[in-house]
Parts: sequence; C-alpha cells; structure tokens
Amino acid sequence: MNPHRLITVLLVSGFAWSLSGCASPSRAWYEGMQISAQNNCDKLPPGAREDCLSKLNKTTYDTYEKERTAPR
Repeated sequence: MNPHRLITVLLVSGFAWSLSGCASPSRAWYEGMQISAQNNCDKLPPGAREDCLSKLNKTTYDTYEKERTAPR
C-alpha cells in the first residue's frame, strides 16, 4: 500500500473513531474505510468517479454487523 494512502486511511479511521464517541473501534474502522473509499473515488475523472461511487459498499455498520454475526 502506498505510504500516503496508508497515512490517509489511518487519519480518516482515527477521525471517524473520535467522532463516534463511545462507538466500538470496529465501527470506526468500518466507517473510516467507507470514507476512504469514497475519497479515492472523488480523485477520479467525472465519468469514472460516478462509476466508482456506484460500486461502493453502502451497507451501514449495523446491517454489516447483523449479517456478520448471524448464525449460518
């Protein structure tokens, strides 16, 4: 991973975690990764940006956690 990208991901994750108050670190990490992915799309030219944004995972953390912990 590019060092600048890693720093950005860590900063975004830390920022999301600090905004989440008492939320779990997992939630902050998940939301930080979503923000980072959207920021990466924003760097693309207009046509590619919309395509990238349409492919992003827009599942909320609560839905993700329910699906992840559901019995199989």
